[in-house]
Amino acid sequence: MKRNRRVTRRMSVMATGSMYIGAVMLTLFVMVIVNHLAASSCTQLKKTIGDRRRELDALENERLREQARWDGMTTPQRLDAALLRHGMKMRDPDPARQIVRLSRATGQPIRCQASVEIARARAASVTSQTARYDGGRGAIRR
Repeated sequence: MKRNRRVTRRMSVMATGSMYIGAVMLTLFVMVIVNHLAASSCTQLKKTIGDRRRELDALENERLREQARWDGMTTPQRLDAALLRHGMKMRDPDPARQIVRLSRATGQPIRCQASVEIARARAASVTSQTARYDGGRGAIRR
């Protein structure tokens, strides 16, 4: 059988006060846990950012080393030496003899260029010195 208990006013105030204190403590506990989780997340992000920065710095240093190595290899003296090692000898074109300027409108060589005249003279001397085949009608002509 159930006993009727009378709750006194003093007990009711104490229970209400205890409930408020418990709610405040529970709220503080939840806030501490959330703050701890946020702090560990921020720490992890800082660590990741630091790792990526170190990786980026290492890649930038490697790029600078490779660029310096490439710049050292592409000096004119080193290029000439490399070409000679492979059995090639190349020079810059002579502006007066080897560069031909073309007209924008027609795409034909501009008149009165020494390089065009030299090329025509060379082509004429080559054709005069080479043998021609007449298509089987006779002997080779010069």
